[in-house]
Amino acid sequence: MEQCYLALIRIYTIGIISTLFISGVSFFFLLKKSFSGNWPKYIFVFSVIFYSSFILIFQFLKLYTFKYYTDFSVWLELFSNSINGRGITTTLQQTSLGFGNIKNYFAQHFVPLIYVLALPLYIVKNYPAYLIVLQTLILTSSVIPAYLFARSIFNDKKIGYLFAASLLFFPTLQYINLYDFEFLRISIPLLLFSFYFLHKKKYFTYYIFLILSILVREEVALTTFLLGFFIVFFRKERKIGAITSAISILYFLVVIKIIMPYFAGSISGIHHHVAFENISYLGSSPSQILIYIVSHPFTIISNLLDKIKIANFLMYVLPFFFVSFFSPSIFSISMANLLLNFLSTSISHYSYILYYFSPSIPFIFLSAVKGTQNIAEKGNSFLKKRNILLNTFDNKKIAYALAGSIFVASLSSNVFFGPSPFSIQFWNKNYKLAPYKTHNYHFSQYIPTQHHKKAFEFFPLIPNDASVSAEHFFLPYLYTKKTLMQFPIFEGADYVLIDKKHPIKFGTIGVDPIQARKNPQQFYDMVEKDTNNWELIKEDDGVFLFKKRQWN
Repeated sequence: MEQCYLALIRIYTIGIISTLFISGVSFFFLLKKSFSGNWPKYIFVFSVIFYSSFILIFQFLKLYTFKYYTDFSVWLELFSNSINGRGITTTLQQTSLGFGNIKNYFAQHFVPLIYVLALPLYIVKNYPAYLIVLQTLILTSSVIPAYLFARSIFNDKKIGYLFAASLLFFPTLQYINLYDFEFLRISIPLLLFSFYFLHKKKYFTYYIFLILSILVREEVALTTFLLGFFIVFFRKERKIGAITSAISILYFLVVIKIIMPYFAGSISGIHHHVAFENISYLGSSPSQILIYIVSHPFTIISNLLDKIKIANFLMYVLPFFFVSFFSPSIFSISMANLLLNFLSTSISHYSYILYYFSPSIPFIFLSAVKGTQNIAEKGNSFLKKRNILLNTFDNKKIAYALAGSIFVASLSSNVFFGPSPFSIQFWNKNYKLAPYKTHNYHFSQYIPTQHHKKAFEFFPLIPNDASVSAEHFFLPYLYTKKTLMQFPIFEGADYVLIDKKHPIKFGTIGVDPIQARKNPQQFYDMVEKDTNNWELIKEDDGVFLFKKRQWN
């Protein structure tokens, strides 16, 4: 383990230093070059085509090679049940995810936009394909407000193209898009649109996107609450800012105090909100957490200075060449989301590979755009007065060079830390960015095999009115069944489906994933050797389907 940790330190150190060096060199190179021609536009067009193509192709290959897991299955159940009149419910939440008798997903996260996004499923019957295409279209649409905002700030299309392309090569955005499905990521384009229309003073449209943003998931309202403070103190629009903050905090409190407890069947929703479980050491309510943070600053700072947390934070700002720090007012809007996730006891919540920082991404990007303007105008003026370095270049030239170097930083970060075909890990199987088997973006994981083809023959053998226990990678193909369980939970199951050859083994409530991966056969034996209760229906190439003998 220590050797693995040292290898990770070496990889990240080399990657960060290399990215900074390449981006720095590109900045001085671009200062001396002309920005005539349409090459920024060509870069943008290539980026959009490349991003949308590889993301879609790889997601479908992941689906066919059983690389989607329980999270994706939960959303397939939620969409299916909502369309078929069973409410926003998922059996996996009850059987395998530790939520007991809580049936409605709104008790876990309030995501009312699911009703809108589910409507096409009355026509489209391929639910997995729909979710894959839907999230890719939504996330790709982020380039529209990204381009419009950058173009508006600099009154220049070329700079707009470069910033929009930079966003598409942002490693975290690509990881988010490749990871299963959930709602929080939808906040990225919506918040970008909100800020753009705020910038253009189109307030009616701004409020529409503000409302849509907070409807994505309850914690987005904490980010828009700080957006209101930004509007009051930095844009000097007190009425707009006050309304923004008021809408946000009232919505957040109503959701977590009234709506979620209602769906949980409890008068106190705080105990049912999954986020509070990982920050419970700070307090048992939002007010207690805030008081603890304010009254224990040194404890909080010590917590935040963890090496792994620092490394993950760098992965959010490195692709924008750290220019985000030069617009602290916009960057500060992300602080609520950043702080709560970095204070979490779960590494998943602050990993740059996952989606929990989705509400922060728009403002990290927007602050990089505004930071570029600040450097070009204020920084250049400062240096000119002192005859230092950049005094022979005008503001626009510096803005061009910075925008270009930010694109280079984003692309370089993608090479060292991203999941795309440009990345090292895509081609080098030994280049590991995380010590987890599920973190595998090598091209070999996308290649369908005969084994995968054989596994598909098992699904039609399970009737829809059956309760099924299956390993997590099979669950996305079983979402239409009566009840789903993640193996090795199988009490009450009518069928059990396992694959002894799949490398990613299970971990669920009451089952240590490390132990399960070391000796999965001990769990298989619970069914395989219990011939009095379980009958083997079909076996092929390590895939086994068992049926409960008493079930008809």
